Amino acid sequence: MERSIPINRTKVAVLLSGTKGKIFSAAFSKKDGSYREMNARTGVVSHRKTKDKKSFAHKVNNPYFIVFDLQKGEYRVLNLETLYWVKYGGIKYIVNDGMKN
Repeated sequence: MERSIPINRTKVAVLLSGTKGKIFSAAFSKKDGSYREMNARTGVVSHRKTKDKKSFAHKVNNPYFIVFDLQKGEYRVLNLETLYWVKYGGIKYIVNDGMKN
């Protein structure tokens, strides 16, 4: 049986940073409002087209996180403000702003 733990949005960024290249799943609302689930990894550098150009997601104090989408084989930017859940290490973290974790 899958374990679920509530987590707030500020802790999600710490959780994603802590995956250290391991695969995780996430569900979120896309820019057009549709629901999407993704299997992704952080820290992938082998598919970068340029080493000099930085993404807007690298700026400080923004709700964006760069991941590598394993289904599409391309980089994607996760908006932490539209995230529903993250599954990592057999635990499903339900994103909830009202929680004080």
